[in-house]
Amino acid sequence: MKRTFTILLLVMSIITMAQSERPKTLIGSDPEDISGFGAVLFSFMPIDGDLSTLTGGGGAILFDNTFFIGGYGLGLTGNKNVTVGSTEYTSSFGHGGFWLGYNINPDNLLHFGVETKLGWGGITTKSLATNEQVNKDDVFIFNPQFMGEANIAYWFKVNAAIGFQKTIGVDNPYFDSGDYDGPTFGISLLFGWFN
Repeated sequence: MKRTFTILLLVMSIITMAQSERPKTLIGSDPEDISGFGAVLFSFMPIDGDLSTLTGGGGAILFDNTFFIGGYGLGLTGNKNVTVGSTEYTSSFGHGGFWLGYNINPDNLLHFGVETKLGWGGITTKSLATNEQVNKDDVFIFNPQFMGEANIAYWFKVNAAIGFQKTIGVDNPYFDSGDYDGPTFGISLLFGWFN
């Protein structure tokens, strides 16, 4: 009887342990390791030598509170005006695409990380007098950044990022190919579920 009870206790312990253990996975062993967030984005950079502001939004899936992958969209606030000869033109600029990042020690109140935006968009140039479109460039954006982030609440974070934007595909008589390249400074307001 004592032996039967011991065997029964051993079998129940093994079953309990087997049920409590989850398989090891690449991204995390618990469903709670996957969360997400939405963001309000502000980006500042020189365009044709003048400081310009882009605003937009984004969202991402967050794995283990460290690695995230998602999407974003940014558009130039106002338009960029340029004069060629005696004629004035106005240009709009916007882009969107993939947003990837990695947080280092995300449980610390202040922590650091890296992120990059890989996107595509366009620069549309119109005559200021007639509003007629005179040029449209399809462009590709590569913007790697280094960021510092603060945990404000369990559902809210703020980060500031510096980097460099490379814009590929600028080919028109109104702007040089490097007019949309340059250092960037961004502020992101992140709202979501941070484990």
